[in-house]
Amino acid sequence: MAYLYKKSRSPFWYVVYFDADRKEVHRSTGLRADDPNDTAKAKALRAELEAKEHHRVPVVNKESWDAWVPKYLERHCETKRTLERYTGNWKWLSLWLQTQRLHSSRAITYRNALEYIEWRTTFKKKSGRSVGRNTAVMELKLLAMILGEAVRLGHAESNPLLSLKLKRDKSAKKPELTDEDITVIREALKTEPVWMQFAFEISLHTGCRLRETRLPLECLDFAENKITFPSPKGGEDRAFSIPMPSALRPLLERIRKSKRKFTLELPFQPSRRWQQFFIKIKKPHLCFHCLRVTYVNRLRRAGVPREVAMRLVNHASELVHQVYQREKVDDVAQWRDAVQFPA
Repeated sequence: MAYLYKKSRSPFWYVVYFDADRKEVHRSTGLRADDPNDTAKAKALRAELEAKEHHRVPVVNKESWDAWVPKYLERHCETKRTLERYTGNWKWLSLWLQTQRLHSSRAITYRNALEYIEWRTTFKKKSGRSVGRNTAVMELKLLAMILGEAVRLGHAESNPLLSLKLKRDKSAKKPELTDEDITVIREALKTEPVWMQFAFEISLHTGCRLRETRLPLECLDFAENKITFPSPKGGEDRAFSIPMPSALRPLLERIRKSKRKFTLELPFQPSRRWQQFFIKIKKPHLCFHCLRVTYVNRLRRAGVPREVAMRLVNHASELVHQVYQREKVDDVAQWRDAVQFPA
């Protein structure tokens, strides 16, 4: 009988089985034990090897999740980044479907969706941490989309998650950086990797997102004095250009002289690196995206028209743009006596 096991100094699953000559074989699967998707594949491999031991050929079920979901995600996702995000979400959904023995779309019920939220938010990762409810709801919305495709393919009669009335918890608003915050961060960054220093300054002066700070040098036009963001959120179709901020130009010229291909190279999980940095400097309430919030609000206080501000930060929706605005009492003080009444 085939079975899986782990070695203390290896991150991979190992499998034991009997080959055609009835010899016991021990080998690595090459699948990581700390990866939910790899773990599911390792279990499937064990089942296949066990079936061969008993001279049973596994039956390929065309309606099984692995037979069509990955191909559907590849067709559906327009950008590589979206595909990576959906694939990451599918890893957790796939693991849950395996543990619950829900091997096809016909077995899913609305009740399962509620059970998934509890399972997902209590599942401890290797770090000991778990995710919040909003993450679980977002992943369930992906499952609802996948079930819609299952209906279209004829794998299921209906989509029980079509009206998924699960509201997300209200996210905490990201704060705006003060002048004092900026001074403290800049001082602390002097002892941090250069990529963090460059990313901070680029985002501070443009309001771009963290991954957008990695700009190809060919997108920096010093003759025309402009910056082009070739792959912003939304993909290449949302590429846009902005005037190069005067305060940022000296840094960009310095980067150009270094003859690198990009302004910076982002490490693995850059957002987590920033989270650790803000905890280190005793400002855990901040995150890198606060730079975008700060830029949008300072544009507004400078009197920049909303449509111009939206163009500078690549916001297509006024509703999205308004989310970033933080009205303070001082911002409206100039209109203190705008309305007059007879004495």
